[in-house]
Amino acid sequence: MFMLGAPKRRLLSQVSNIAERNAFRNDSNIRHSFKCNLAVMNDAWIKKSWLSTVKALSSYNQPIKILYASQTGTAKLFAHQLNDELASEYPDREVSISEWKDATPEEMLEPKKALHVFLTSVAGVGEPPDNGREFYNWIMKNSDTNLNGMEYVVFGLGSSAAHAAYYNVIGKSLDKRLEELGASRVMEIGLGDDGDCIEDDFDNWMEGFLNLLREKTSDDGEKEDVVLEDVIDDAAGKMDVIQQREQLQLHQIRHESESSARKDGLEDVRIKCPGVALSNDEMRMISNKFPSLVLRPRESELARKDLFHLNQLPDQYYACGTMSLNVIGNKILGVDAGETGIHELKLATPNMTYETGDHLVVYPQNSQCIVEAYLDMLDVDRHAIIAEHGQPISYPFPKGLTVYETLTHCVDLGALPSPSFARMIIGRKDLDYKAEVAYPRRTVLDLILQHGRRLSLEDLLFQVVPMKPRYYSIASSNVKHPNEIRLVYRRVKYVSKLGMLREGMCTNYLSHKGYLDTGKYAHIAAYVNTNSTFRLPKSVETPLLFIAGGCGVAPIRGLLEERVALAQNGKLGPATLYLGFRSPDDEVYRQRFEEAIKFGALTDAQISYSTGSANNSLVSDVVLKNGARVWKHFEEGGVTFLCGGARSFGAAIESAFLNIVQEHGKKDFVAAEQYLRTMIKNGRLMDDLAD
Repeated sequence: MFMLGAPKRRLLSQVSNIAERNAFRNDSNIRHSFKCNLAVMNDAWIKKSWLSTVKALSSYNQPIKILYASQTGTAKLFAHQLNDELASEYPDREVSISEWKDATPEEMLEPKKALHVFLTSVAGVGEPPDNGREFYNWIMKNSDTNLNGMEYVVFGLGSSAAHAAYYNVIGKSLDKRLEELGASRVMEIGLGDDGDCIEDDFDNWMEGFLNLLREKTSDDGEKEDVVLEDVIDDAAGKMDVIQQREQLQLHQIRHESESSARKDGLEDVRIKCPGVALSNDEMRMISNKFPSLVLRPRESELARKDLFHLNQLPDQYYACGTMSLNVIGNKILGVDAGETGIHELKLATPNMTYETGDHLVVYPQNSQCIVEAYLDMLDVDRHAIIAEHGQPISYPFPKGLTVYETLTHCVDLGALPSPSFARMIIGRKDLDYKAEVAYPRRTVLDLILQHGRRLSLEDLLFQVVPMKPRYYSIASSNVKHPNEIRLVYRRVKYVSKLGMLREGMCTNYLSHKGYLDTGKYAHIAAYVNTNSTFRLPKSVETPLLFIAGGCGVAPIRGLLEERVALAQNGKLGPATLYLGFRSPDDEVYRQRFEEAIKFGALTDAQISYSTGSANNSLVSDVVLKNGARVWKHFEEGGVTFLCGGARSFGAAIESAFLNIVQEHGKKDFVAAEQYLRTMIKNGRLMDDLAD
């Protein structure tokens, strides 16, 4: 039997798919026979049929461009999940994936040449993500662009619980703008809500998008079938009857075997892998969905504690500017705050520069016991090396690392599995993702153990959530501590609805970084993220209002530390602090606030507690109680800093501000919203909110 080149093999696959959809649809024997006929046709037939077939398949193979803008990595994750689904369902379709910043706007947009899929999140207060800002500003301002003939869909990512007024504003604005410029929307915009279950929102939208493509492909297929009818007839007449029967029997046996093996997507397909596989026969599982990885036998039992050795290499893992920082202090601040009390981490930064108000971005690692649990379920040596060469292009992590190092540094083993990954593990499609996975906070490990599934290394690494670096507000001032950075964090620890202990990925990692003052230090990998929109005003006389809750005290500590240093040079303008904690036991930094008042860096401070005191109250209640004073501060041109959690705290303070502007400013709701937007635009209302 002759061998076919890749383009010709794709052609035969496409022709076979078309045959299954039309006249052969109701007769499995004819369908199997036709596939066998294709497998032994001579090269002359392929050359004869090529021209008419390519013309018939042009619509079926319309390219798809996935274009994403992501601030924290979720939009990027979704973009790659969509790319994987398209690659699985349409292996012959041209699909590309890129960030908005990867090309000029003119290069990104190709009317009549591709279907454009846009995914974008919202950053800050209604701002585009950093890697999409240039394109977004261009398309919103450029009125000369003609996008007639360009088909597009949009999926936006936002949170109705944080900055509800700006929920998915970037995705909505982009969707509207593309239509204004002449582009054709082929599907209504999808809106993902991180305030509820954004994974489920995206999964439902993606299924709708795939159904749209299936319908379009089916419609195109009816046209293709007509063009290919003579090709099919020609093919059927070229086979010898005996040869047909032999090929049909072989195909039927193979078809039955594959159908049985693929019913749940987790069949035990194994390959020889000496020196890597743990089994006696040196065989290991591979995936039937994802390409196989090339593994090399171990070279050592030692595991790297960081990935700085990849710097300057094509697989560089850390962002530019990332450094290894010595931990020179790590303590819980409350006397009796319990397991989830607020901690302070002190880092030596002799070669790192920052400004007050910046963020430190930390690369966490998975807990060793969790890594061990996953390794125990795999059938490969933990120190086997994922080879530097020969890997599939779609492999998402650095090459040259061991399996152990990859699981420790590169993937988030505590994250929820995607809906498609969860369905694969559970083995059924009728999954209520919110009820069965998201709300109970079930991990990949939970599902594997419950359902007794076995996963290949490929099934895990191609579907698990990549590790994201975590952003922390710097709690110190470069004016006072140019060679040190302080972070404030609360260790996340709770029991899920199903009784499973859950710990925060990065806060748990940081809490285990000890300091003994012996000359030996623990290290973390981190870099400074400039936060230029969060700064003290240039004039020291400008009135200031600080509002914070819980760990939102971190940036406030840094700003007040700087004001104490500035007070040494002269009198400062008034500054008020409204600060809230869970309870009196949770309170931190009271002495620092008293010191700030003593030096004139702070005029007064009101500290409240949500529980455990005689007069429990939320910070938002304190703000409303002082509504007249807050309104006077707004009107006199004062600057306000808002710091804490985005979903509950930030939303509550925003609501309080709107009430104050309406009551004391005599404005309706719309005018009050515009008043706050103007404050933000003019740099008089700054926030550092996160969850």
